[in-house]
Amino acid sequence: MAGPLIQLALDSLDFDQTLQLAEQAAPYVDVFEIGTPCIKHNGIEIVKVLRSRYPDKLILVDLKTMDAGHYEAAPFYAAGADICTVLGVSGMATIAGVITAAKEYGAEVQVDLINVPDKVACARAAAKLGAHIIGVHTGLDAQAAGQTPFSDLQDIVGLGLNVRVSVAGGINATTLRQVVDAGADMVVVGAAIYGAASPAEAARNLRNLADGKSVHQQAIIHKIHAILSATDDAHARRLTRMLDSAAGIFVSGAGRSGLIGKFFAMRLMHSGYNVSVVGEIITPSIKRGDLLIVISGSGETEQLVAFTKRAREVRADIVLITAKFSSTIGDMADAVFQIGQPDQYRKVQGMPMGTVFELSALFFLEALVSHIIHEKGIAEETMRSRHANLE
Repeated sequence: MAGPLIQLALDSLDFDQTLQLAEQAAPYVDVFEIGTPCIKHNGIEIVKVLRSRYPDKLILVDLKTMDAGHYEAAPFYAAGADICTVLGVSGMATIAGVITAAKEYGAEVQVDLINVPDKVACARAAAKLGAHIIGVHTGLDAQAAGQTPFSDLQDIVGLGLNVRVSVAGGINATTLRQVVDAGADMVVVGAAIYGAASPAEAARNLRNLADGKSVHQQAIIHKIHAILSATDDAHARRLTRMLDSAAGIFVSGAGRSGLIGKFFAMRLMHSGYNVSVVGEIITPSIKRGDLLIVISGSGETEQLVAFTKRAREVRADIVLITAKFSSTIGDMADAVFQIGQPDQYRKVQGMPMGTVFELSALFFLEALVSHIIHEKGIAEETMRSRHANLE
């Protein structure tokens, strides 16, 4: 079952900012609502521009018509609006005028129940008249007083009218599933997107929530994809050459990065390399001609700095896999492979304490192994034959 339509309320008075926000959120929303402040300030031109740029999106103009329904709505339908709103408190004559204008342009009408005393009666009458959408709307002033649209939404959905039901009123990532589960067909989101540090990311999360997907899973996948996309493709080729020219390979990391290192070392062993993990009791001494691979997001871990200094003393080659190019270990390394860009490692909700780097490094190194076995034509059966059989 498809999720509800996500409607983005474009409420800014600034023409260019409105278009910029629309561009960021476009991949994840279904309806662009030109909010009442925006349409009052910018006029019909913004309808024309959005219609031209986004022919596949629904354009809703939140006129909140109170009188002269046909006369007021018709020009906006002509400019490309798919939906215009009319206030339920305007009365059935005004609502009928907007419905007539919508029919002339093959468009739709939303009746907004904001401040309607008897919302159930108004919804029934508007649906009977031919309205397409009933909007359950808790305005900003009512929200400030602590009101929510949830009870009204349940009442309107429960009527079983042959209309779509839209809900607006402070919907965010915490409350979105509540309104979806209550039966909303259209969910209006404003500040939860345009007030976010990354409107695109916020819109994507809301889209996933509406569709019943795991937001946290999708967020992690998206973040790792973004970091790997920002990683130089040449790293894999250069590191492969260094692996092939090394007499012995030593892999080192601390904490979780150390676990990633062990994972990588095992894959190198499967691929036929002479590899050891630093710190194991059977690890031999490093010497000239060997390669030390250090995995460290900061490049400053004290123990790893000491390992790097010792490798440098014996003139072994050194590679650092890291989150930042400049560091103590990086200054001693022969090659620094930066995964992603520094600004991608700012605090990420739900991925604490270095997880972003560690998971990205894991995927980078696993992709490197995939590159190696493809380039060298190593059969999986060969790799499997090298896997431990005393376990």
